[in-house]
Amino acid sequence: RYANQTFNQAAALLVENGKQGITYLFKRGTHEEFGYTSLCTALAFYFILSCWTAGSAVASGLVIPMLYTGALYGRIIGLILVSIFGVQTNQYGAWIDPGLFAAIGAASFFSGVSRLTISLTVIMVS
Repeated sequence: RYANQTFNQAAALLVENGKQGITYLFKRGTHEEFGYTSLCTALAFYFILSCWTAGSAVASGLVIPMLYTGALYGRIIGLILVSIFGVQTNQYGAWIDPGLFAAIGAASFFSGVSRLTISLTVIMVS
């Protein structure tokens, strides 16, 4: 956030480091913070670069990009559900939160790519 209270969604996802971006995506109660265009752009960018890096013979870290890619697509699914069902405030609608879906998406993508069990992945994410 800048001094004049403006916030660039794409810059927050693409320019910040991976840990800070994941923190932004996991934040609960912020369903209006990121739009579809910035999320889809960052997802395409990170997915293509992660595939390119994983296919090269260079030893590089892929844990943060895998978590970041999963958090991006989980957040997109969460936003789609919020647009369908709306923001629910009762006890049954507490699961419709894009931040929660980002955590679930990160765990599912990480376990799918690295062939870990989902319980170990949830422990690693939390």
